[in-house]
Amino acid sequence: MSLNILELKSLSSKTKKLVFILHGYGADANDLFSIANYWQRFLPDVHFCVPNAPNVCQVNASGFEWFDLMQTNNDQIRKETMISLDKLDKCITTKLDELKLELKDLILVGFSQGTMMSIQYAIRQKVNIAGVLGYSGKIYDYDLFDKELKSKPRIKLFHGNGDEIVPIEEMYKSNDFLEQKGFVVDYHVYEGLGHSISPDGLSEGLNFIKSL
Repeated sequence: MSLNILELKSLSSKTKKLVFILHGYGADANDLFSIANYWQRFLPDVHFCVPNAPNVCQVNASGFEWFDLMQTNNDQIRKETMISLDKLDKCITTKLDELKLELKDLILVGFSQGTMMSIQYAIRQKVNIAGVLGYSGKIYDYDLFDKELKSKPRIKLFHGNGDEIVPIEEMYKSNDFLEQKGFVVDYHVYEGLGHSISPDGLSEGLNFIKSL
């Protein structure tokens, strides 16, 4: 497999859904694996995968990045994004095949840069995945989005209005853009929350996954 991942197998004899959880810039799979552990008790027929991004983070050697946010060359950023998307695609395809599932059974959950990757991965597929759940994120490259748009899965965005890393205005912009493109998308804003996932956000995210 093209990425190093942590996995949590479904508790059921029949796996019905695959959830990939993508971490943010400078983090790693361990940072979000607790989410899989928490959700699993309510989603016994879900197989969870939490991968490390493929590149060592430029500002935190103990963490990873999907693309270099310190980079100022947009062409290089897009190149790194595409390479990471291809590696993620190989990883997801392999796991879907192993579990005898299809893209319609896939849910992507992202935090920050992981949300950016989740949205971009989902819209470049030929068929809709089950859905995208994005925390504290946004669409990073609108031109690349338009270039690769092939499908329109359901998307749910969660954001704190105290986020100083990805300002909430970026989420509003992404939501409006998705609505204009005809996506089924909505969002929830958490008062005073910074660049993080709140307990309420985890509960609401769980409800979204259950609805898919």
